[in-house]
Amino acid sequence: MELSLNNRVALVTGAAQGIGKGIALALAGAGADVVVVDIETDKGQATVDAVTALGRKGLFVHADISDPAMVRGMMDKVAAEFSGLDILVNNAAVEYFCSIEDMTIEQWDRTQNVDLKGIFLLIKSALPMLKTSNNAIVVNIASVHATATIPDLAAYAAAKGGIVAMTHSLCQDLGRHGIRAITVSPGFINAGMTKVWLDSQDDRQATLERVNAMHPTGRIGTPEDIGHFITFACTDLGSFINGIEMIIDGGLTTKLHH
Repeated sequence: MELSLNNRVALVTGAAQGIGKGIALALAGAGADVVVVDIETDKGQATVDAVTALGRKGLFVHADISDPAMVRGMMDKVAAEFSGLDILVNNAAVEYFCSIEDMTIEQWDRTQNVDLKGIFLLIKSALPMLKTSNNAIVVNIASVHATATIPDLAAYAAAKGGIVAMTHSLCQDLGRHGIRAITVSPGFINAGMTKVWLDSQDDRQATLERVNAMHPTGRIGTPEDIGHFITFACTDLGSFINGIEMIIDGGLTTKLHH
């Protein structure tokens, strides 16, 4: 058996940059055609260009996944362009660094609407196409913050914990239709909010070395690290992987910090 996704169609949200882009390119590298969904049009199209450079078909769709009408329109475009969907990767997310005392209701709602409700909307809208696939899988991107987090990130941690719990149920619910569902929880990845935080440090290299040393692997992760596991899980080689939360953090959360 080979690591192949030939003749399969994947949709990745939040794929304009960072982890989402790494996932999209890993899937394309294994042979999948990829729908890139994001609110960043130029960067999203750049990801599509990278997909086509790998010899696969790509499509960019501008959409806010918390908007039911935009999600329905997105799926109409996918159905018209590809006539099916095999892989749904729910990666798009927002986060606000602030305490409960300072957080606004609007910030709390925005976090839950994108990070958690958005997954519900995507799955519900994609389900008719996923049910026709012989290889359907839903991959929900959570975070180590679901179980081990820091101050001032309550809304994000709550949403990510919800994703883990929701996927446990989805595995059984969608399993009735032959659809697998898994959670992937990244740790420190040199992208997204980790990269923004590193870039804000007075001595980025010294901070990176300190964080690297916290990991048993000796380094933080890359978007490709996440993309490679997801690609494997989506292939026939990973066909018995179902219902799990795969923590990909270089061993960080196994370590007692003191």
